[in-house]
Amino acid sequence: MYTLILIAFLLTGLLVYSFIIEPHLLKQRHYLIKKDKRTVLDISKAYDLYQAESNLVIAHISDLHFSRWYKPRRMNRIIRSTIQNKPDLIIITGDLIDNYKKWPHRSTKRLIEKLKKLQAPLGKIAVMGNHDHLNDGHYFVKEIYQHAGFTLLDNESVFGSDDKTSMNIVGIDIESPKVSFTYEATLAEWQLLLLHEPDYVSRITNLPNFDLILSGHSHGGQIRLPFYYAKTKGALKYTDGLYLLGNETLLSVSSGVGMTKIPARLGVPPEILYYHLEPQQQLNVS
Repeated sequence: MYTLILIAFLLTGLLVYSFIIEPHLLKQRHYLIKKDKRTVLDISKAYDLYQAESNLVIAHISDLHFSRWYKPRRMNRIIRSTIQNKPDLIIITGDLIDNYKKWPHRSTKRLIEKLKKLQAPLGKIAVMGNHDHLNDGHYFVKEIYQHAGFTLLDNESVFGSDDKTSMNIVGIDIESPKVSFTYEATLAEWQLLLLHEPDYVSRITNLPNFDLILSGHSHGGQIRLPFYYAKTKGALKYTDGLYLLGNETLLSVSSGVGMTKIPARLGVPPEILYYHLEPQQQLNVS
């Protein structure tokens, strides 16, 4: 009898945690990426010690999946995080909304207001995800990004620079009829590629041209048990974390923020990633 009560108590606690507590958390990961050595350091525990003025900082957000039960107010933690960390550039890699057909339109204005509060001196850039396209939702998502001050990349690139570095950013929309997997390198110091589903990197014909690829889609499994977690098409090979592709290209797969199918997370708390890009070391010749 006591065993059954204990099991029931543990299951209840697990459900409360996965449906109510973990979805409201926000984990911050900080990575220092050195271009000259392709060295990556997890500096999450002491990132403030590495905040050199010469480093360019990118905030990476993915898979927000706003819906009837995931409201725009959930952005508050993300907004506070970006205010605290002051990134130079903010990037969203797809799935802003969960399903346009079920979208509560009374939340549209509030969502735009929240996205506007994300601020970065080099701008805000986004690409579409597969859920953004459901039921022709990409037309709606495009308007949301436009009103919120985001640059939406639809199989195109943008170039940007400041006194720290220069950067060329390519954004791929897998669902777009004009999707392309071939892009030429530029003279920018950093070459970035944004795409929602990480497994599509296998189709990139000139992968070594890119220094850093940012993606999402997998949710890290969303419900992750010690010996099991769900994988999804488009993120079967690359599920979560960092991967070195060849010798020169780093792929980062975000576990995302929101949820789909069920409003729960277990073992994979929502996360925002920060990349501290260290510039190429200059040699002093005398």
